[in-house]
Parts: sequence; C-alpha cells; structure tokens
Amino acid sequence: MSLTLRRRASTGMPVDGSPIRPETFRGRPSSDAARIPLRIGDGTAELGELFDVEGDAADGRLVVEGDLADVSAIGRGMSSGTLIVRGDVGHRFAAEMSGGVADLDGSCRDWAGAEMSGGLLRIRGSAGDGLAAAFPGSRRGMREGVVLVGGDAGADVGLMMRRGLIAVRGSVGPLLGRAMIAGTIFACGAVGASPGVGMKRGTLVLPGLDGDPSALLPPTFAPAGGFIFPYLKLYQDLLASHGFVLPSEVSSARFDRYNGDLAGGGQGEILAPSPRPALRVVSPT
Repeated sequence: MSLTLRRRASTGMPVDGSPIRPETFRGRPSSDAARIPLRIGDGTAELGELFDVEGDAADGRLVVEGDLADVSAIGRGMSSGTLIVRGDVGHRFAAEMSGGVADLDGSCRDWAGAEMSGGLLRIRGSAGDGLAAAFPGSRRGMREGVVLVGGDAGADVGLMMRRGLIAVRGSVGPLLGRAMIAGTIFACGAVGASPGVGMKRGTLVLPGLDGDPSALLPPTFAPAGGFIFPYLKLYQDLLASHGFVLPSEVSSARFDRYNGDLAGGGQGEILAPSPRPALRVVSPT
C-alpha cells in the first residue's frame, strides 16, 4: 500500500505542508514518517499528530486525504514521484515543482504551480489566482512542465511564464498570460479582461471566447488575419495523452490572430475563434 496520510479534524490554524511531498518519505517507515515536524500556527507539531499515517513509500507514491483547506504548500518543490491529494487544499500547491506528477482531486487557492520548472500538475477542480505564475517580486514564472485545470482559474494565470503548457477547461480571470515571455496557454471558457497584456512572446489560444475579441484584448494588439493552425493538433494530441480533451475542431477551425503586445515588441500571439459569417435573408424585389 502506498504511503497514505489521512487528515484528522482540522485545528483551525494554518499548517505549512511543504514537507508533504514524495521525496520527504523516501526510505522511511510509516512510524518514522509520523515524526516529521510541521509548522502549525506559530509552533510545530509532528505529522502523526495531524494525520493518520499508514503504508510505505517504496513505490514512490504519496496519497493525502481529508480536509486540507488550512494546509498550504503541499508538494512545494517536489522533483520526483507521484503525489495524489483528495480534498481541497490551501495556497501554493505544488509551487516550484521540478518533476514528478502532482494530482489534486479537488480545488486549491492561490499560487498553485507557481514558478514550476517541470513535471505534470493536474487540478481536477478549480484554482485561485497566480496559477503557474511568478511570485511577487520575482521575474520568473513557469519555466517548463504541464498544468491542467478541470475547472476555473483566477487572475494572472501564467504571469511571466517563460516556457511550458497550461490548459484550463473553465473560465479564467483577468490578465491571462500577463508579461509572459514564452509558452502556450489554452483557455477553453470565458476569459477576463486584458489577456496577454505586456506579453513579449508566446501563444494564448482562446477557443471558448464568445463575441468580439477587440472588446477584450488590450489596444496594443493588432489583428493579423484569420488562419487554420495545423500545429494545434500537436497540442491537442499531447493534452489528450494526459486526459485533457480539447474540442475536436480546434486543430481545423479558423482562428483570428492578434499580434502583441506591441508595446513590448509584438512577438506574442492571441488566437481567437473567427466569427461565423451571418446569413442574410434577401427579399425578392
């Protein structure tokens, strides 16, 4: 049985869960794992005081279950193994991860996957602000890896993103891809104001956008024509291999391309669905 941590009743105090990642428990028996210290409030407690611990970590998998809303930074900095979390969690879930798989069957708060440099982060619920973004004061957002969100995400998704792939099935908040340097983001639902503002390079694909994109995009983006982009099939196949299915027409549909941000060189692109031609009924004269 994989090493499994089951949360006991919440204490109502914030818990720093950053030691809760697969590497921490490698080679440790469950009795030893239970003695790992965690910051709780302004003090410390042993892991076994907050969680029931059973199984072992020989297979490289760590399972965490229960009411985890007051536990932040679970999986932060993980570099290998598989982390499976069942339940809603706090801030900074899998932030700064560089490898492995972090799979959250629930929702999380802000800064999930912030500054990650590798691995696969899957969030089956919704995410807060700053998904795969740069932390305040930093100039490095996501640098590599894949982030998949089954629900919605908040503001500043992919802030200062440098490389990698993000896909959000639901809606996203304002400032999607703000100041991104490279990488690709798919936003399949509604999109908040000013996507791509300050972006230098990279691609935002907005297949769920409804209405006139010019009302949403910053004024420093210029239309560059409508095209079919066959390369999107590569992303479609990659995402499908991770269980994230894009609409089948993405690779064959016509998208309008907008180049920007012109205030920063204009080498980024936003792809929005081309409006369907309106049918007009002409009365015979």
